[in-house]
Formats: sequence, structure tokens, C-alpha cells
Amino acid sequence: MNNINKALSLTLTALVSTAAVADDKSTDEFSFGGRVEAQGFLTDSHYSDEFTGRLHGQGKYQLNDAITAVGKLELESELTSFSSDKSFSDYTRYAYAGVETAYGALTYGTQDNAVTYLTDFTDMAEVYSGYTNTNIAASDDRAKDTLLYSVTKGDFKFNASANFDDNEKGGGVMVAYQLRPDVELSAGYATTEATEFFSDSSEVYMLGARYTKDGFLLSGLVQKGTVFDDDFNAVDAFASYGFGDNTVSLSYNYLSADARENLDINFLAVEYGRYFGGVALYTGYKVALGSDTSAAVGKSADEFMLGARYEF
Repeated sequence: MNNINKALSLTLTALVSTAAVADDKSTDEFSFGGRVEAQGFLTDSHYSDEFTGRLHGQGKYQLNDAITAVGKLELESELTSFSSDKSFSDYTRYAYAGVETAYGALTYGTQDNAVTYLTDFTDMAEVYSGYTNTNIAASDDRAKDTLLYSVTKGDFKFNASANFDDNEKGGGVMVAYQLRPDVELSAGYATTEATEFFSDSSEVYMLGARYTKDGFLLSGLVQKGTVFDDDFNAVDAFASYGFGDNTVSLSYNYLSADARENLDINFLAVEYGRYFGGVALYTGYKVALGSDTSAAVGKSADEFMLGARYEF
């Protein structure tokens, strides 16, 4: 498997390198930017904060009439008061390269999984959404050493991914269909194999739908499967309305694992954000329900948050 990884990496790197030195081609698209963000949380009288900074660069380079090389790099530094180490921790959010053709896009590196397109139906809040898919590597937002194929034909979209990291082997598939201009349906499957690091396997089946009309968004995601060989089911729901520079949202996250109560998620949250230029100011309140364990401090903990972000 390591040889496959190396071969894929060298092939995709060579394609991008070829584009970089070709004198008779021009760069179609390139962008560079970033963001700085500060967040504060009051969780059952316990205060914590988090500061993050991101830098990214991405581009497309036309190799010929049929093939376009693509790549992206995004780095993040994070400082949180929950950590005893008060220095910034750095990690790579995205680092991939690949090609786009009339038959779809093929990329390799640290990037989205196949089902990320589906989980993004409900993972739309500034803070309080996307909690239910983080424990399965193949259904998490991103994964290392991932090969992703994506194709869109009219109203139909298909994604397939494979995870080759030694501790996160697995993969997934996703199909989505734009039923109407305002209604989209999707289904997906993801699995992560048992490895030396993860002694148990996980898999998830998911169905999602979203409705968008003017400034209104309503979406839902249902999941069922096993997490670390334990049966679970999950439901996400999200609604938001944007008016002018303002957005209000309501999110519900629920996950119940039969024998792993430490994974249980059950909360309702409301958020408000104001957006102008590259600046965002937002606040929210999360109400813990049942045996919710999503808070970093204790079980069934309500939480109030404030955040500010500048993007450039």
C-alpha cells in the first residue's frame, strides 16, 4: 500500500510540476488568502477561548485542452486555553494535487472525503454543527493520504474516496441529485477499517436532503451504522435565514451509541451572525439535552459562545 501511495503522489506531483515549467501555458486561476479568528466559550461557568489563523493558496493550471492541473495548500495554527501547552499548534488542513478533465476530477493528499459534500448539508453553523461525523475517519470532514474522485453531470454528482493512511484506512462513496432548483437529495456510505491504531472498525450509511429558497436553508442528515464496532444512529437538522448582512440559524445534533455513552451527542443550538466585508461577528447558545457529552467540560453542559473573524 505504501508503494501505491508513493506512486500516486509522484504522478500527481509530476503533473503539477509540468504545468509550473511550461512556457507556452498560462495560469487559469490562482488565489491566496487566509483568516484570523477568536472565540470565547462559557460552559457551565467555565470560561475558555481559542485563537486560530489560516493561510491558503490554491490554483488551476491548464496543461492542454483536456487536462487541467489543480492543487491546494491550507495551514492552520491554533491556540486553545484547554491545552496545557500555551504555544500555537500547527497542522495541515489541505494539501493535495490532481487533475480535472471532462470525466471528473482526481486528486490525492489531505483533503475532503467523498461524503463531505453530504455532511456539509447540515454542517453550516459557525460553531454548533457537524458534531456527529467526527469519530469515523472516512466520514470526517478531511483525511490524510486520501484519493478522491468527483464528477458532476447535469443535476447528478458522484464522489468516491479511498483513505490510505496507515491509521485511517477506509473509504466512501456519495451520490447527490438536484431534484429541483431548490431541493437536493443525497446518499452516502463510509467505512474505516481496524488498524494498529484503531482496534475496531466503523461504518456509516447516510441520507441527506436540503431545501434552499432565497435566504432560507433547511437541511437534514440521518446516519446509521457502527462506530468502533458499536451500533449507533444519528440525526442532524439545520435551518437558517439570511437577511441583509445578518443570519440566524438553529441546529440540532443527535448521536446515540449503544455501549459508548462518552460518544453521545444531543443538543439544540441557536446562533446569530453579522457579516460585512471580510469581517464576521457571531454569537450562539447551545442547550444540552439528555446525556450530551459534546462539551469539553462535563456532561449535559450548556454553553454560550462569542466569536469574531477577519478574512483576507
